[in-house]
Amino acid sequence: MELTDRQLIKIAESIRGRLGVLKKQRYSDVQRLTQNVSSNLEQLQTIRQGLGKCFHSNWDGATAKLMSRLQRILHDLPYSIDETQRKIEASQIKMPSLRQLYEALRQVQEEFGRLEYNAEEETLSVFTEPIELEGIFLGDFEIQLQIPQLTQMQDGKIFRVIALDAHPATANDVVTHPHVSEDYLCSGDASAPIQAALSGGRVCDFFMLVRSVLETYNPSSPYVSLSEWEGYPCYDCGYVVVGDDIYYCESCDNSYCNECMSYCRCCDTSLCNGCITSCQFCEEPCCDDCLKSCSECEEPVCSSCIEDDLCPTCKEKQENQEDEDEQNESEESTERNQHQVAQV
Repeated sequence: MELTDRQLIKIAESIRGRLGVLKKQRYSDVQRLTQNVSSNLEQLQTIRQGLGKCFHSNWDGATAKLMSRLQRILHDLPYSIDETQRKIEASQIKMPSLRQLYEALRQVQEEFGRLEYNAEEETLSVFTEPIELEGIFLGDFEIQLQIPQLTQMQDGKIFRVIALDAHPATANDVVTHPHVSEDYLCSGDASAPIQAALSGGRVCDFFMLVRSVLETYNPSSPYVSLSEWEGYPCYDCGYVVVGDDIYYCESCDNSYCNECMSYCRCCDTSLCNGCITSCQFCEEPCCDDCLKSCSECEEPVCSSCIEDDLCPTCKEKQENQEDEDEQNESEESTERNQHQVAQV
């Protein structure tokens, strides 16, 4: 259902009122920044006079302090001048007439076919067609202009981009578009043109610019790249893995990349590096089920290293003890024989 002319005029009045507040705010900003520049220039004059006196009197310590102040002011002055110039240019943007705003809203309605207005929250919304980028279906979006925020014109608050049929990145469900996170659009190079369009009341241009950003993929600055859209982040290192490169730990049931996965050398069970244990004797990775406790020292040992329920160390001690016992027994037997022969 199209908005009526009466509704469009009311919306135009609301937008023009907010833009009027914005223009006054920009005038105030120019006055404040001009005062800052003026104050810096006055300080420069004071420092110039002070340096002359210090040079004449050979006050080296005072001269050094004035030089430090001079350097600080000269460092800040270009920024203050540039910021003042930017605010002056912004304040010179011509206020749109009520008629121009009304015509812009009519143009929006014709261009997008559907225009909605929430009188309570003062939001104006248009809706895109379903968007697909490089074979990844992202669904359709609502572009919602926050009219009260026009008085500040701050990125991230002027408008929202809401996924209506969300197909978020698998790795991050708040990223519904490579350039949209938590309903905030990273406008990139379009940020300045978007603000200029809104400041001048070119509402239709604003909506079309935002739609254009949504329909374009910039691989240099996505929240999540399209190549990783359907991938999973490694639970350990965070690297996004896709398709056959995803591995699942059979112990903790989390997904991992190849670098963070291992397997038991005894039973081939797939385990992550955090869930697997290494036999302290052969240092081969093993799962807990394939590790057995030494009956003597109770150290965990893999099935390949354990023998007669003993770890290699305890097994060696046992064999050495048996050899020693056997040797002692042999020596005792020899002594007995010699003693018997001596008696004869």
